[in-house]
Amino acid sequence: AEKPTAIAGPGGSQNRASPRKPQTAETFDERPAEERLADAKSKLEQLVGLENIKDQIATLTNFLAMEQRRRELELPTSRPSLHMAFVGNPGTGKTTVARIVAEIYGALGVLTKGHLVETDRSGLVAEYAGQTGPKTNAKIDEALDGVLFIDEAYTLIDESGQDQYGREAVQTLLKRMEDQRDRLVVILAGYPNEMRKMIRSNPGLSSRVGTTMQFADYPPEALCRIFELIAKKSHYQMPTESRRGLLRG
Repeated sequence: AEKPTAIAGPGGSQNRASPRKPQTAETFDERPAEERLADAKSKLEQLVGLENIKDQIATLTNFLAMEQRRRELELPTSRPSLHMAFVGNPGTGKTTVARIVAEIYGALGVLTKGHLVETDRSGLVAEYAGQTGPKTNAKIDEALDGVLFIDEAYTLIDESGQDQYGREAVQTLLKRMEDQRDRLVVILAGYPNEMRKMIRSNPGLSSRVGTTMQFADYPPEALCRIFELIAKKSHYQMPTESRRGLLRG
């Protein structure tokens, strides 16, 4: 049977390659590491477009695999900051790629579980004074040994400096990103301009975020391809005239 193609972009979160439920801290993937790594790489390669993202992740994966091999041979190794910023508009595949990155890190042994925990400001910031620190720590604990994906991360920082709750969440996050860098990878995601401004304005973040990945908007041809994959999955046929109309639209 033909292997389904993973879809990033509009509708992508509902149309991923694998029918399995997303991994959480409670559902650890027990397949051999080689099989898990091959599966994650295959999912990445099947995504429509995103060639620059695929190249960056392939380079990082090769580097980490080499460092793992050097560690096994008791040779000197380095551990760069694996925290990332995913910069792009909604619907460009950021969450889908974050889940694949988590799977790759788990398969390589960089993270012992390799699950993904998704959150945003509402999952980190509390309503009352003194509650944000514990709430942020609880969410980080949930993501330990995996990846914490924070969508619209720029909403944690207020330009006026009056948002004490957001500031408390960021300070808590920064401390854990440094103290538990061997057990936690944080991916900050959001709109391009807002994310760049956020990282530039906070030296703690800029020093900890080792990689920034730019998720470009899909060109019409790629959007058409994504639509066709969704249609095919639902057993719809796309006549040539419909395809032309879709591309023009």
